[in-house]
Amino acid sequence: MSGIQKKTSAQSVYDDVSALLRDMVADITEPVRVREEDLANQLGVSRTPVREALIRLESTGLVRLRPGRGALLSPVTDEEYIEWLQLREQLEGFATREAALNASQRDVERLRALFAPFIGLDEDAFAPIPYGQANVAFHKEIIALANNRLLERVWAAFGHRQTTYRRQTIKRLHRFGTSLREHLAIIDAIERRDAELAEKLARQHVRTLYDAFIKALRSGSTA
Repeated sequence: MSGIQKKTSAQSVYDDVSALLRDMVADITEPVRVREEDLANQLGVSRTPVREALIRLESTGLVRLRPGRGALLSPVTDEEYIEWLQLREQLEGFATREAALNASQRDVERLRALFAPFIGLDEDAFAPIPYGQANVAFHKEIIALANNRLLERVWAAFGHRQTTYRRQTIKRLHRFGTSLREHLAIIDAIERRDAELAEKLARQHVRTLYDAFIKALRSGSTA
């Protein structure tokens, strides 16, 4: 196997382990132990690339390695999520501005297609998991359209904080309809290549979520 093939294989395992753990962490409320052997068996690979993936993921804060005791997967805390939202407002403002300058009509259509199944639905008809998946895919696509490799690496490293809380916050804060309207407005701005408006709307989108989360946190409704 060539060096390129090895790299591709290792990256594939890393992506699979990362996706699996991010999905797990979204549903836990207490730290849980993660065993290399279990992950390797679940993914059908050897333990070596799984171990390498866990070492990489430790640097993102997703897991904590404990010599001889495996990895510890912990839920994202309220404080960590707040910090992520503060950073995310800056990152997404920049990314969406760049996306408005770079996106083709096909890109715009792809963004619209993500939310097409939810348009016209009543608030109580939204399915949290499918909408959450569309939501995450949208923001990942915006980051990609910014065409900034450093930004992509930062997002890949720390975006699990967003994914982790995605299932919880939108449902608890009753933001389905509001979130959908905000996303569609951002897409409209991108389609018009209005970079300034796109950036403004993206920042407002994150800020609105931040304000709603802080309000809910103070009232105890995120528990």
